[in-house]
Amino acid sequence: MIRMSSELLDKFNDIEKKHWWWEGRRELLRYFFKRRKPKYILDIGCGTGETLSFLRGYYPKTKLYGVDTSSRAISYSKVRGHKNIKNASATNLPFKNNFFDTVLFLDVLEHIKDDNKAIGEARRVLKKGGIIIITAPALSFIWSEHDIKQGHKKRYTRREIRKLAIDNQLEMSFISYFNFIFSLPIIIIRLLSRLMVFRSFANYDKEINYNIAKVTAINSILKYLFVLEIKALRFIKYPIGISVSAVLKKQ
Repeated sequence: MIRMSSELLDKFNDIEKKHWWWEGRRELLRYFFKRRKPKYILDIGCGTGETLSFLRGYYPKTKLYGVDTSSRAISYSKVRGHKNIKNASATNLPFKNNFFDTVLFLDVLEHIKDDNKAIGEARRVLKKGGIIIITAPALSFIWSEHDIKQGHKKRYTRREIRKLAIDNQLEMSFISYFNFIFSLPIIIIRLLSRLMVFRSFANYDKEINYNIAKVTAINSILKYLFVLEIKALRFIKYPIGISVSAVLKKQ
């Protein structure tokens, strides 16, 4: 698993709780966890621990665990009060078989060279009837400097996620692209940033997008629209989007 840079972790730690994109992803988790009462949840690549903090508020009695390969990420998670955090790889989890109700890969799978092995490990530690929740960047044709700086190995299609499920004998309970509303401008920015004359467009991802969290009015509008899009997943599945989400179930 690729270790996220300290600079990015510091940035995420500063904005994750209020940034429009992370709020949309939390809404996605609310949808996936609806009517579920997990006793044990594992967040693979737990980063700053903010997702675990969100889940702690949602499920105060659930035992929450996290793994990460970054000592800085582990420190951030522990500062947030999370005790069950281990320095471990997604392809070699330090947990016994059939232990967790839910395993999370939230924008982590794309950092792992052997993603198939990582899903296999998640399946091993998952109870029968348990689920693996995945969010990942989508659309390989928009691969850009942004992905390289984030430490991505690839971007995914629905077909590739389905193959991971089949290869590991997991049932596909849900799959859809998301971040659909903003997909057109983001696709244009990413494609143009490949050209030397528009190379500065890569700064959209490096600075502008993160700094939006500090502009309350704009961040609030983007948050409202993105959360609305996520809520609509209850009724429609998006044919395209900058990200893909899936729920895989262990039979």
